Amino acid sequence: MSPGRDYKVESCVTSLAQAIDAQSRGADRVELCIRLETEGMTPDAELTKSLCDHLHIPVRVMVRSTEAGYEADALALQHMLESIHALKQLPLDGFVFGLMKDDRIDRDAMIRLLQHAYPFPVTFHKAIDISADIAADIEWLNQFPQIDTILTSGGAIKAIDGVTGILEMKDIFRGNIMAAGKITPEVLSVLHDQLGLGWYHGRAIV
Repeated sequence: MSPGRDYKVESCVTSLAQAIDAQSRGADRVELCIRLETEGMTPDAELTKSLCDHLHIPVRVMVRSTEAGYEADALALQHMLESIHALKQLPLDGFVFGLMKDDRIDRDAMIRLLQHAYPFPVTFHKAIDISADIAADIEWLNQFPQIDTILTSGGAIKAIDGVTGILEMKDIFRGNIMAAGKITPEVLSVLHDQLGLGWYHGRAIV
């Protein structure tokens, strides 16, 4: 946490150069993924290791095998499990994933992913925003202390437009709600005044 602010920021990065830049600009943690045009997919172990070797701030890694949506068939789920197994060998801070099925959290698949990721902490990513029953799905997530963070824009494109939804999630989830959605340094202080969260996330947040 940088001096002068009472919250932390996570920078979404796709390369070592971006990660080093984010660290120098005051990011408290990075989330590593690739192919942002798909909303992010799993990076390879070599890239992930390079961040672990060069950064002094924590690294969380996205695990996602599908280019569109948040559902995973048996093959995609197996790829995710294999990725977790490989990446667990590195000194990560944790993982970022979330699977849906029929507009609700895919509970069976999530349990398998959590078991493979244990004991690493997990961020459930923005897939939560498309749930048909967000409150019930968050209550389900509450039974897993391993899931310490939910990433959300409150169902809006911009976090600043999703404040009501984000605050509703904050009231339900026992862990950290981390706001995301076009957050820049210029809007962050205004957003924090409205949300009072401990974490904020973005591609251009620092």
